Amino acid sequence: MRAYVYWHAAPESIAAADYEKMLLRFGHALADANSPGFLGNASYAVGATPWLGEPGYEDWVWLEGSWALDPLNERAVSGPMEQPHNAIAQATKHGGHGALYYLVAGEHKTPGDSTVFWLSRPRGIDWREAMPGILRSTGPEVSAWRRQMVLGPSTEFALIAPPGTSRCTVPKGWTSIAVERRRLR
Repeated sequence: MRAYVYWHAAPESIAAADYEKMLLRFGHALADANSPGFLGNASYAVGATPWLGEPGYEDWVWLEGSWALDPLNERAVSGPMEQPHNAIAQATKHGGHGALYYLVAGEHKTPGDSTVFWLSRPRGIDWREAMPGILRSTGPEVSAWRRQMVLGPSTEFALIAPPGTSRCTVPKGWTSIAVERRRLR
């Protein structure tokens, strides 16, 4: 399973509620597009991340595999999706950042409100040995995603936990950034 994640921000000239309506309209059109390999999507209002630099939005699109990116990319900007895509693309404050992740631990569930721990490790450290302890420290119902390709400045790992989770113990040298998310509905 893969997840395409895209971060972006709304300009000050558009009310957050109006921007979120446009974003949800695009998300619903994406869900209705019947793109091969598409498993679901969700958008979240998020606190600031180092790569976004301010509070913004995080869109997740879950796919059966990386092969599903080509048809998704084509459908996302044409036909019935062209107008909703163009509306949100034109309203977005700046180009945004994307990344491709794959599930390495836990079960995929489309989370509602949640906490994401964005983790980085020192080079040369085997993440496979460290991950079970990190997951145990964070608690049950956590899924772990690892960046598959470096497409932007996000971190290597995303641990998705229930909202309000405050604990994620990482080994020496690792970094952890907790970001609360509110699912848009």
